[in-house]
Amino acid sequence: MRRASAVAVMAIMVFASCDGGEMDVLRPGAPVASPTSSDARVIGLVGTLSGPEAWRGEDAFEGADLAISELNQEVDEGRPRYELVTRDDGGNPGIATQLVQQLASIDRTVGIIYAGPPEALPAAEAALTQAGIPAILLYGDLYSARLLRPHIFQSSPPLLWQARAMARYIERDRGYRRIGVLVSRSPTADTALVSLRTAFREQDIRRLRVFRYDDVVQMPDRLRRLKKARVEALVVGGSGESFAEALTILRQRGQSYLTTRKARSKGSGRGRWNPQVFGFDSAIAPGQTTRLDKGTIAADSYSRGPHLLPIPSLQRFHAAFTEWWDGDEPLGWELRAYDAVHMIGWASKNSSPGADLALVLEHLRKERFGGLTITLGPDDHTIVEQATVGLWVVPRGAFEPPSNVLPWLPLARGFSIDGERTAAANEDWRYLFRNPPPPDGPAPKVTRMRYAVNSPRSDPIH
Repeated sequence: MRRASAVAVMAIMVFASCDGGEMDVLRPGAPVASPTSSDARVIGLVGTLSGPEAWRGEDAFEGADLAISELNQEVDEGRPRYELVTRDDGGNPGIATQLVQQLASIDRTVGIIYAGPPEALPAAEAALTQAGIPAILLYGDLYSARLLRPHIFQSSPPLLWQARAMARYIERDRGYRRIGVLVSRSPTADTALVSLRTAFREQDIRRLRVFRYDDVVQMPDRLRRLKKARVEALVVGGSGESFAEALTILRQRGQSYLTTRKARSKGSGRGRWNPQVFGFDSAIAPGQTTRLDKGTIAADSYSRGPHLLPIPSLQRFHAAFTEWWDGDEPLGWELRAYDAVHMIGWASKNSSPGADLALVLEHLRKERFGGLTITLGPDDHTIVEQATVGLWVVPRGAFEPPSNVLPWLPLARGFSIDGERTAAANEDWRYLFRNPPPPDGPAPKVTRMRYAVNSPRSDPIH
């Protein structure tokens, strides 16, 4: 029902943006309507709203729609309201670039949130520059690929930072030495692979066994080759669906992860093989029907936990979202779009006429909208802080999540540089840890983290 309602609203808004007339926008469970008008300030959403990657656009719309309603409640009397104009790229990079360029050409557009193929966004930089507006990438990674441009910002955690969190845990915590990588063939997969090579080189592991696939039907063969190589840790890149497919194949073959000791390789490619499986942020997917094995790992920021963590900004976003969407939980990446819309609203509010809003956005300092603290600058267009990126894990029975909405918990040691003390922001210690020290004190030990798997390294599974 939630997805159907969201798609219906998106269709109404796209139609309205074509004729330019006034209308009342219908929203399921909306406590306050958000009318549009011909002089409204436009925030564009270009995203994949159809096809196998449609979850990108759906999550983006749901977070953005809520943020637009909040911006409009705060608009001073006599000032133009905000209008969300959506465009579906169908997963086609060429179309996505054109749609960004078209929205940038509308003189009322103040910014664009982008949930389409990541590689398509840099090609629209000239149009963004001419319009003097920012575009905010919600999924994928341009930072690690060194493709961020002056008018492009990124709200997703860079793959390099995710890879570093995995590499530290794999080498320092679990002691694995044979690492396998299974990734698709795509620009994002290329960036993931380069990031993994860099991160493991930093841990003095220089040889990865890499296999790529063009389609998931090739996965069984690639996994057979990885078994022959006796890899102990297996990083699977790609969508949540491809990650789940790899886990399903391993389970059907009796090769699911069991314990760290059993994952460590011995002998040739014959006999049992039970590697520990790792994924990037896309692996933490809501609505997952595949059973996830205890000890499965994925990297992401702890801002991924509005449904779980008692950080006030996350809790406020969670409450507002569930009210706006009639009780539905924000289990995907809705928060990224919500924050992105508020960032564009902040830049619009704090600008002078004719100002380049991307340059204005670079002056954003220590703001929290629905997620964690955001500070930007001329040389810092990443919305996530590296210290907030760590590991999530599927827990065993002793660490059951307090909510069953997502079968993942933060792995406390995964949000640490040395495995002993947390790297989480000191302003969040009081919400994340038992008996926390003052913000100017030494970082608390990871074993005191609440709502997390906080076991020591001797944990045989985690």
